[in-house]
Amino acid sequence: MDYTLVESLVVVSCTSTLTLWSVVLVLGFVKDTWVKEALARPTFSKQLWLGCSVAFLAYQTSQSLVKSGLADLVKGNDPKLDEILRLAPSITRGPSPPLGLSNAHLQFAPWMIQNEFHNGAIPFQEKYLNLTACLDKTVDTATCYRPPNMTDEVRLDIFPPFDDPEYPQFNRSSPTILFEPGLRCHSQDMPGNMIIRLAYEAGFRSIAINRRGHIPGQKLKAPRWNLFGDIDDLEQTYWKVKEDMLEPDTPIFLHGISSGCAVTVTALSAWDKRRTLTPSAKTPSFVAAITVTPGYDTSRVFELERFKVPYNPLMNYFVKSHFVEKNVDVLEPFSSSAYHDSLNASNLQDFLGAAAPFAGYPNASAYYAGENPVNDLHYINTPVFVMNSLDDPCCAISNFYEKSPYPQHDGRSFASIVNDSQRGLVAVTKSGSHCPFLDGMLFPFVRDPFGGGWMLKSWADEAGIDFYKAALQVYGDRAKM
Repeated sequence: MDYTLVESLVVVSCTSTLTLWSVVLVLGFVKDTWVKEALARPTFSKQLWLGCSVAFLAYQTSQSLVKSGLADLVKGNDPKLDEILRLAPSITRGPSPPLGLSNAHLQFAPWMIQNEFHNGAIPFQEKYLNLTACLDKTVDTATCYRPPNMTDEVRLDIFPPFDDPEYPQFNRSSPTILFEPGLRCHSQDMPGNMIIRLAYEAGFRSIAINRRGHIPGQKLKAPRWNLFGDIDDLEQTYWKVKEDMLEPDTPIFLHGISSGCAVTVTALSAWDKRRTLTPSAKTPSFVAAITVTPGYDTSRVFELERFKVPYNPLMNYFVKSHFVEKNVDVLEPFSSSAYHDSLNASNLQDFLGAAAPFAGYPNASAYYAGENPVNDLHYINTPVFVMNSLDDPCCAISNFYEKSPYPQHDGRSFASIVNDSQRGLVAVTKSGSHCPFLDGMLFPFVRDPFGGGWMLKSWADEAGIDFYKAALQVYGDRAKM
């Protein structure tokens, strides 16, 4: 079907109808007009409301059609990516926003309501890990000083639990996804946990990493905390999972959501770089990875024109309350200036820079030099599926297409870097907002494989699980790296 023709006809029809009835409604309020008299007639009034309803439905249909599918697909040069796309056709299909929910801001409403109902429903197995940290992150992590007062806990929430007779289809060789949740998020709301339910149905075990400061109800024990997550913490977690919890050669995947994408990409670039430059070094590896709505260059991602109002001031308030004020007893004695500068930050970008000392860096410049996920983006050779949306109000899509200001990228845009990569795959959708990616114009629901009943259908979740299943077939040998 030629959707361009259909969209044009619907939009023209819708616009004409809306214009006509808008004129009628306006004139209806004008005293002593024939319109006012006509509106008083029951038959005419019914026709008016029927016409308005048809016009509204036509408009919403046109919006759903216009905003369905992909706007762009950028992929690396590995021919195996074509096999991935063949095995996972949902990737190239893209989402079809539900009628009435094509607006990026409106997509948040049903999604957040469902997240509240799902919160606490999954019976995770909890495992606490004590992780050390370098006092100075500008020093090589292999030789840095790790004082005892920098040690703190992270919590792994595991589903299905290990060795649980209620889930006999799972064992310690089951493919496993490590999840890095978003800003202020945790396992029960990463945001959302629909992806964990679909992973369960597909035979994947999920391990959500509640980073320092993200464990519900628990304060920091050490003055070490990074808003985007710490790759040193992630590496320690990886080895504890791989060596103590899983069988050898178990397929492992890495999945970053929203702000959790930063530590995911930073880690992949650092570890793939290490493996390339020092093949004999002990290095984490994954069959494949996913990032959902990354922001790319973290030195600019939270600027007001990129992370828009009202979300920027709202999240700036929430992160101050959740991470800084709540942990005053630990953070202020460590760096009073960083503590107060963080609280005085007028936007999220200023907050991120002010909090650099808590992440192990003397200032914002050193922090971005050490932690920015785009720094070594060109080294990534792990298969990575990235999902972005044109209408994302929190991560501007221009972040992806703008030219990199860093000399190692030779003036290329981040989109060009992905296009020149081995196994990068970026799907830019026409709709999806920041994470929901609601899908299904007339019926945006799927069966809940864990709780029964129905749950919202998310293209990002469906395409993500399809990508992982395809990657197991195409890149499964990477589990033995």
